[in-house]
Amino acid sequence: MHTQEHLQKIGVIGLGLLGADIVALILSRGLNVVAADLDSDARQQLPQRVSTALSELIEHGGAKQGDFDGWQDRLQIENSCAKFQNCDFIIESVAEDAKIKAAVFSSIEEVVTADTPVSTNTSGLPLSDFQQQLKHPGRFLGMHFCQPAYAQPFMEIIRGEQTNDSTFGAAHRLGLMLGKEPCLINRDLPGFVVNRIGYAMYREAANLVAEGVSDFASIDNAVRNTLGVFMSMTGPFRWMDISGGPALYGRAMKTIWPTLDNSDSPPEFIQEMIDQNDRGAVSGKGFYDYQSGDGELWDKAFRQHVWKLLKLRREEEGQEDFPDQ
Repeated sequence: MHTQEHLQKIGVIGLGLLGADIVALILSRGLNVVAADLDSDARQQLPQRVSTALSELIEHGGAKQGDFDGWQDRLQIENSCAKFQNCDFIIESVAEDAKIKAAVFSSIEEVVTADTPVSTNTSGLPLSDFQQQLKHPGRFLGMHFCQPAYAQPFMEIIRGEQTNDSTFGAAHRLGLMLGKEPCLINRDLPGFVVNRIGYAMYREAANLVAEGVSDFASIDNAVRNTLGVFMSMTGPFRWMDISGGPALYGRAMKTIWPTLDNSDSPPEFIQEMIDQNDRGAVSGKGFYDYQSGDGELWDKAFRQHVWKLLKLRREEEGQEDFPDQ
């Protein structure tokens, strides 16, 4: 019988940018990986992507030369999930398309044992809808990673309506083994936690522009220079505690909350961007204009920023007078 206490071989299907990041993360923690993708290019590029990620961990992430020696021997690359039968945990990371994911889950169920946990890396697709199509819905749940997965401590672990406790517990243990600080989500709802908080901010920011209160650059600068500073150190509840307390913020909520936007559709200027398929740095047109190559520059800058923040966090946590989170 499969035991969820034993998490040493992880199956990963879907080897795009985020899937490759996840493979690198698992290998960096000394575990074995069976990595699968139908795309031959993705399979061929995976070893180099893993090598680059591990080199970044040595250069920026506090790892040492030799920490990852032999990782190639712990990586098995396949063109399907047929070799997942001996895996202790499965992570699906294919395209964010419900039909594609459902087909992948069906294939996985034909291979793995009935109690092998199967997770989907999704930022918001309804887990309970997938569970209704599965033979063993209790062993299914969500695990939301973000890029670069081998560096970011972020992970959401989401319980679907039928997810059993042993599966949820196994996912939590795996998250901790991978060095994550898991956000445990006990109910399947659109956007889970971090995206719901993020989209609440996006809605209010868009409304402030639509109402002529402010502009894109002013709002970006305001958020970057306030929320962007303290949110890298604390979350919202800790911040309220150390900057006035719940009573102070609670009184302000009574005044501000009734004035916040509660629209259930985007303002007209964003709908126009939807109709034009404006894709920001990818297409050259978004809230700002972009030149060719700007997308790559912003991606590189973001990754460098992540490493700097993680270095700062390590330094702060090493200080005797820095409080525990």
